[in-house]
Amino acid sequence: MEKKCDTVRSVEKALDIVLAFTEDKPQLSLLEICKFLNMPKSTVYRLISTLENKGFIEHNGVTGRYQLGTRFIKLSNIVLKNFNLKETALPVMIDLRDETGETINLYAKKDLDRVCIEQVEGFHHLRRFSAIGDLLPLYCGASGKLLLAYQPEDEIKRVIKETGLKAWTAKTITDLEAIMQELENIRKAGYAFSNGEREVGVTSVAAPIRNHNGSVIAAISISGPDSRFTEENIKKYISLVITSANEISQNLGYTKQK
Repeated sequence: MEKKCDTVRSVEKALDIVLAFTEDKPQLSLLEICKFLNMPKSTVYRLISTLENKGFIEHNGVTGRYQLGTRFIKLSNIVLKNFNLKETALPVMIDLRDETGETINLYAKKDLDRVCIEQVEGFHHLRRFSAIGDLLPLYCGASGKLLLAYQPEDEIKRVIKETGLKAWTAKTITDLEAIMQELENIRKAGYAFSNGEREVGVTSVAAPIRNHNGSVIAAISISGPDSRFTEENIKKYISLVITSANEISQNLGYTKQK
């Protein structure tokens, strides 16, 4: 327990060092960092060395001071891509909502879960939606299963092992062989379907959104009460959600290989 607490404290101290740099003070000396954070010189130097090895801190040979490393450029690009994803997806999501009347959600993977990063609410009084920022399981629900299906095999196994495929409803797939077959079916079909797996009385369909490299980075879904998801509507919604996902993917630079 002590080792774990020490590790957490070290992480906090390392983050404090990173946050010490500002627009007004983009470069700092070792002494300045020590004084600003009230840390011993030996502790600061050790943490800076670790951050330097990982590319988060750089030593400027001309000024003799430290500055934030180029690793942050790559990380900022990742953040910006998420914002671009939402901006690109939103007009398509609005069109999809207008055509179906149902709630449209945009999900991205976040460790063992999926997170709702954008939403367009349906027109109906009786509707189903997740709040933006909600964390939901990866292994059940159309969007969750879809995002999991396109993960590397090792990641799929990790998610299954660490979640234990806990049942959310009586319809949640909790059998290992069954979930693996379900994920294979999703990859073959190019979409995912769920009926009451995470929430009783709710049906949803989801399709994958790909970036310029072809990697699946998000899922777009249509969700609503079972009563409105008739056989005819389900077929229609599957076609529409796939078309919408493809449009967003193309706008992000994805070109389907023939």
